[in-house]
Amino acid sequence: MERLVWARFGRACCAALLLTDGMASEPELGATPAHAERFDLVVASTTDVHGRIRGWDYYANAPDLTHSLAAAATIVDSLRSANPGRVVLVDAGDLLQGNPLTFVVAKVSPQPVHPVIAAMNVMRYDAAVIGNHEFNYGVPHLRAAMAQAGFPFLAANVVNAQGKPFVAPLTIVERRGVHIGIIGATTPGSMVWDRDHLNAAALTVSDIVPAVRRAVADARRQKADVIVVLLHAGFDEPSSYDTTSTGLPSENVAARVAREIDGIDLVVFGHSHKELIDSTINGALLVQPRNWAASVGVATLTVEQVKGKWSVVAHRGLSVKVAGHREVPDVVAASAGSHRATVAWVTTPIGRTDVVWRADSARVVDMPITDFVNEVMRREGKADLAATAAFSLDASLDTGRITMASLSKLYPYDNALRVIRVTGAQVRAFLEHSARYYRTLDASGRAPNGGIVDAAVPGFNFDVLTGADYTINLTKPIGSRITKLEIRGRAIQSTDTFTLALNGYRQGG
Repeated sequence: MERLVWARFGRACCAALLLTDGMASEPELGATPAHAERFDLVVASTTDVHGRIRGWDYYANAPDLTHSLAAAATIVDSLRSANPGRVVLVDAGDLLQGNPLTFVVAKVSPQPVHPVIAAMNVMRYDAAVIGNHEFNYGVPHLRAAMAQAGFPFLAANVVNAQGKPFVAPLTIVERRGVHIGIIGATTPGSMVWDRDHLNAAALTVSDIVPAVRRAVADARRQKADVIVVLLHAGFDEPSSYDTTSTGLPSENVAARVAREIDGIDLVVFGHSHKELIDSTINGALLVQPRNWAASVGVATLTVEQVKGKWSVVAHRGLSVKVAGHREVPDVVAASAGSHRATVAWVTTPIGRTDVVWRADSARVVDMPITDFVNEVMRREGKADLAATAAFSLDASLDTGRITMASLSKLYPYDNALRVIRVTGAQVRAFLEHSARYYRTLDASGRAPNGGIVDAAVPGFNFDVLTGADYTINLTKPIGSRITKLEIRGRAIQSTDTFTLALNGYRQGG
């Protein structure tokens, strides 16, 4: 049986966590009184934090208390106060990249201890799984960060050239005599997105499901009473890469893991930047907190001892938004040096503009802001063509001073510049693939029910090409929509060759 309940919860529905003074005023969260035969374990979780250690928007250089790991720490402290000795704290990956602070730490002003790790050490995390963005700045950067952590990073499906685990597949923690096996696994999509970094370190990210199945069996052999699986993988959404051409397994398999592997009590997952609370598949509770440290997932597992063996007899999930909660000073202090360095970097002026540049129509017509990005890539790479995604339709460059923050906001997930050689046939195929973002119109140009955009194709997969003139005819079927494709008035032939500048994420597949 599968019971799926999608929900977002705010403070109003969390009577058990009325945090007016940083402490829980109603310590019933955990419900069952603790005694020898039956009590509640509480698993608190975060995911896809992407450097949001404190409530600060580096793009606007202003406070933003809707996203803050330091505020999440207040929630965790209250859980521990209400459930002494019964709380486990975990993270489902994508910690070390994703905002200007993580970029500055990696590329501009390295710190003695990575600020994300320092904050997590203060919060006393028990385990984290490696996310795909952990590889973005290279494996040496990841190794250095992991070496500073007071908790293990896990990944059952990442191995080196000898087939040995890159990090531990699992760890076992103990709470009041109950042994909790925590297993980690991460999306194989990293073999597309960070192929160069993984190849340089001779690492392979394999299929999640069989790796977790082996780790669950191993945890049970090690006498784990409760099994918690941390996945950096979405629920069951389509993969953002072509699994057929790449030969890679799906990136979003949390539902499959719960459905196909018996004996799992809780799956905490992330990657897809959604929120899923209090859902059950095959007896396992599934929880996905909101990304960017916007909420804390709270899974309550009631355990009971029968004939000397502990097992989970009931469970429930809850989400607590961080908005409105005070930040823990020690967690804020953990990022003090990197915060100052990041503010200095994002406020550095690099130019000015007398007009507003917007991206709101960038997926419909040529927009200067997209052409600007492509032209910089094309000139820097000395390429014939350049392509980039209209990543966010909310992106803009406002009048006046342009800072590093202004540019960083256009593409928050930075990538390396790549230049490749392509044929005319590949350019056409590339544009046809991009045009899948739109649904097919009828002969009169009317959109089908549901609108013109295919919701199954993410907007960040719609690429815009600079250096060529082309027309997308949406009355044509998918695969035959590029009806004009020219360079300087000459039709591009299939056998022509060009150099194409693009980012490393797209070049990887």
